[in-house]
Order: sequence, then C-alpha cells, then structure tokens
Amino acid sequence: MNQNIDIEQEKQIRQYVIEKLKKADIAHGFDHVECVVNMARNIALRENADLRIVIPSAYLHDVVSRNEVERFDLHTEESASEAKRFLGNLCFSPDEINEIGKVIIASSYESYLKGIEPESLEAKVVRDADWLDAIGARGIARVFVFAGHYGCPEMGKVEWDPDFPTKLVMSLSGPDPSPIYHFFSKLLWLKDLMLTETGRLEADKRHQFMIDFLKRYKSECVE
Repeated sequence: MNQNIDIEQEKQIRQYVIEKLKKADIAHGFDHVECVVNMARNIALRENADLRIVIPSAYLHDVVSRNEVERFDLHTEESASEAKRFLGNLCFSPDEINEIGKVIIASSYESYLKGIEPESLEAKVVRDADWLDAIGARGIARVFVFAGHYGCPEMGKVEWDPDFPTKLVMSLSGPDPSPIYHFFSKLLWLKDLMLTETGRLEADKRHQFMIDFLKRYKSECVE
C-alpha cells in the first residue's frame, strides 16, 4: 500500500508533538517519538503498510504524557482522543482519524495487558516500533531515567535468571518497584510479542543486548 503522508501535514504534526511533550518524562520525550516514527516508517515500507495511518499514529501515540493522567494505564486512551481532536484540523478523513485512534489504543503494553490487540497491519507496525524502543540499548537507558523521574527507591538487583526469566507483575498505576524489576515484568517479554517479521528480527538483537547487560550488571553488584 505505502500511501504516503503529505510533507506539510507531517511537519505540523511533528511541531505539535514537540510542544506537547515538553511536559513528558525524559523516557517519553520527543527523542522517543522520533525513534518510534523512524522505526515505524522503516517497518511500514518493508511490510507494505499505509503510511498515512502509521506516521501520525507513531507521532501521537504518547502525546498525552503520564504526568497528565491519574493512572499510567489511562494515557493511551487520552492520547488517542487528543490525536483524533488534533487531526480533525489537518484534512484527514473521518475514517483515517478513526483508524489512527484505534492504532494508538492498541500500541501500548498496558492495552495488551487489558486484552487489546492490534487488528490492522498498521496497528501491528506501530506497536512493534514503540515496543522496540523499550528494549536494547535505548530501552536500558529509558527504563532507568523513567524510574528516576517517578521516584523509584532503588535501581534493584538481578534476582532472577535473565535467560529463563520469572514473569513478574507490572504495575498499571505507577512505576514498578525498581528498573531492574521492570525488565522481568515487561522488557524481557517483548521480543516474543512482535507482530511483524521486521520487528521480530530487530527484537532478537535488542533482546540479547539486554540479557548481556543484566548478567554484567549482576556480576558487578557487591554482595
């Protein structure tokens, strides 16, 4: 399909998101969005998805930050609503706007935990792109700055086997007890949840980087 987005429309969306995300935590600032947009564009071109749906969804998937909502799991629904409101002024059709809203709703891990799965190829592309930025080197950096921003009391210890991880329960109302805990409640499980071939290939590499990091981190901790 690869229907492209108008350059001027993308420019306006980009500028809007830059301004909105000045309120966001560092892990969900514009550099995160930019990485997700670039990855989503790459996957969409390889998987033949509609860029007029993928690109706005990738830009706007976190447009309402966790700082602005009562519980973390509500930010996705609020982001979808804000995206639909904003895009109504940019000559997107009602069908396109509705589809972009659905793509955003299905993009978050919190939605996955609620049983919401991507229905379209475009939704699969955006979810894979977003989740890829949660793993690998950037994922490691993001989990620690996120934990610091939201006041986690410690970095945590690697008490579980990274090669055969224990599935811990992730908090939906706020941050996990520590960034190390978050690897085992979420990050180490994302590789097997990729929905596109392009996403799966990239996730394999990033997953192994996290495994190596956790083993090295554990070896450097003073017992």
